[in-house]
Amino acid sequence: MRRFTRSFFLITKTDTQVAGGKGANLGELTQAGFNVPRGFCVTSDALLHHVEYNHLEPIIDTIVAKFNYDDFEAIETQTAEIRFLITSGEIPQDLRSELVNAIREIVGPDDSFVAVRSSVAIKGTDISSFPGMMDTFHYLKGEEEIIKHIKMCWASLWTSRATFTRYHKKIDHKLGLIAPVVQKMVNPETAGVLFTANPITSKRDEMVIEANWRLGESLVSGKSMNDFFLIDKSTLTEKTRRIAKKTFMVCFDEEKGFGRKESTVDPDMMNAPTLSVDQVHELGEIGIKIEAHFDFPQDIEWAYERGKLFILQSRNIRSLKKIEGD
Repeated sequence: MRRFTRSFFLITKTDTQVAGGKGANLGELTQAGFNVPRGFCVTSDALLHHVEYNHLEPIIDTIVAKFNYDDFEAIETQTAEIRFLITSGEIPQDLRSELVNAIREIVGPDDSFVAVRSSVAIKGTDISSFPGMMDTFHYLKGEEEIIKHIKMCWASLWTSRATFTRYHKKIDHKLGLIAPVVQKMVNPETAGVLFTANPITSKRDEMVIEANWRLGESLVSGKSMNDFFLIDKSTLTEKTRRIAKKTFMVCFDEEKGFGRKESTVDPDMMNAPTLSVDQVHELGEIGIKIEAHFDFPQDIEWAYERGKLFILQSRNIRSLKKIEGD
């Protein structure tokens, strides 16, 4: 088995310390037969190897020792310095060779675009999710460009927001693990999130879907108005369908030929539903199967490309409360 890269076909939900929460669950979903875009994890050992090879640990330790968490601007400057050390360091040759081989297996002869997504955990704990804390990159092509963004994903372990989160949660910075996911890029017409229990009321007999055009990053950013579907879990019928006026989306940057960009929605799409009745039903069916597999209500990221449903992530819904009848 390779030391620094691991295919989704060789990862299960128990591998959070190696692959982070996202990577572990994507591996689990892949092995269970769900339609997950092909990919691999850069294992959590890889960043440690990179840091050791470039003799960065004592430098980083010195910077961290000077942190004053009451001085936000100073933290911004200091964490940026750590990020630069990581991104400017030379990738060790043994790690580079593994990355190149794994990338070639994913992109294939058509040189497909990939996404590089953060997957995290805290060493020695069951913490495996910090939603929105680390960076994700879309529509990348070429080995050097992908490796560059893997380093940028590593470096995002030291964004000021991630640093402050660890501080406020009383987590030692050295316990933070990051295992970037490299995954064949889905170029969706529509994407969003599916909650297999109602995250607002905590009702387990309802499911909620939010959707917008193109990449689901528009939902994550909080900038978009999204279509909303409330589903009866037992019948998969829609209890509520609210079609928003969608003015903002995130999509492929055609001008640059790579990466994503924020864009306005075409006028003829603003008030159009992002999902058909059949697609809502299909999402409901797949949500029930994924929840059953993990034996807990799930927060699922999904995307439709040319009418085909892809599962991009699944994790336990963390906000659920016990309600009468549970």
